[in-house]
Amino acid sequence: MIDKPRIREVLLDQRGDISGILDKCRVERLIEPELRGALADALIKVISGVRRCGKSVLAHRVLRGLPYGYVNFDDERLADVTAADLNLVLEVLLELNPGFRHILLDEIQNVDKWELFAARLQRGGYKVIITGSNAHLLSRDLATHLTGRHKVFEIYPFSFPEYLRSRGIDSPRGKALSTGARAEIGAAFSGYFAEGGFPELPAIVDKKSYLRDLYDKILTRDIALRHGVRHIKTLKDIALYAANNYASRLSYQNIKDAYSLGSIHTVKNYLSYMQEAYLFFAVEAFSHRARERVRLPRKMYGIDAALLRAVSVSGERNEGRLLENLVYLELLRRKKQVMYFSDPQRKYEVDFVCRRSGGGPTELIQVCLDTAMAEVRERELRGLQSALNAFKRVPSGGLTLITLDRGGTERIAGRSVKCVPIWEWLLL
Repeated sequence: MIDKPRIREVLLDQRGDISGILDKCRVERLIEPELRGALADALIKVISGVRRCGKSVLAHRVLRGLPYGYVNFDDERLADVTAADLNLVLEVLLELNPGFRHILLDEIQNVDKWELFAARLQRGGYKVIITGSNAHLLSRDLATHLTGRHKVFEIYPFSFPEYLRSRGIDSPRGKALSTGARAEIGAAFSGYFAEGGFPELPAIVDKKSYLRDLYDKILTRDIALRHGVRHIKTLKDIALYAANNYASRLSYQNIKDAYSLGSIHTVKNYLSYMQEAYLFFAVEAFSHRARERVRLPRKMYGIDAALLRAVSVSGERNEGRLLENLVYLELLRRKKQVMYFSDPQRKYEVDFVCRRSGGGPTELIQVCLDTAMAEVRERELRGLQSALNAFKRVPSGGLTLITLDRGGTERIAGRSVKCVPIWEWLLL
């Protein structure tokens, strides 16, 4: 059991770290105004996302100027804290910060039965903010004891507008751009495509080592440790398979066979752990029949393009698949429900069939690095045309072909297809 003097020492050190945390990133996140406005209500705020995407910085930014208590449970000095110690932690906080009503609990899911403590704080009139890097653990525990009394704010590595802000470039949403401005934004996108969106990365000299270390920490600490995974090599093998086959069809059986595993359930479990930790995401094939959706191969996408580049062992550049991965992440930020479409003969495919969470019109999005070659452009458009036969109610403006740098309009089956350069689409 941890003692009070030790807790005091750690919390004093952590309080001294706050200014340094805020200095790491002075970029206002797009979700920040919504989160700041939500501080007025009594709901517990949960900021969830992958390790090092900026959850703690966001929380400190919205609390800046308010008296608040702060505990980072991802500190190894608090590794022995149990649920029985949490009241002692609160006592020390109140001694160090008398009268605060807001409290930030960073990575508190490291403590077993933490949700009971959070519920008690809420009943006591505290306004609680929680951060965590495991979606399932947070949602499962919150659903048990805090149903209807919390709100989740998911964040990801920088979006392109946030990346522009981090470089002091005005995000020109809804504005007509001069030739010079278009060139500046286009050049900035090249940097974003290469560097990805992890906020700390620009200040790191050895970027590849940083990203590989981050990847390893997610696998070992956020997945293996929390789920009690014993076969670490198998976990890493499956993760590497996903990292080398992102934006491609992936079946549990193929992975099982590739590593001679005894059970397909191992593959399912390990991939689900990776999704919970925001490392990879699975997209199902569209089908009107739920049983068929389960049977068909999924497509996997990674949390960040630069991270995929850093850990992949493939010698190919795969720029087209990275572009598709980038589009998927933006659809996540826009809270779209996403599937992919393949015709019955598996000849044509549409990368994304999406609609807003809760319903709304269907949008078909195709992603292609370069449509200069006629046969490539024809293939992508035929994919959209094939999907139109399955989706009868795609509205005007619901067909999009995202490219690296080509704009304009194409036509299929009497319908217009918007061709949009990726950087313009990211700023819509």
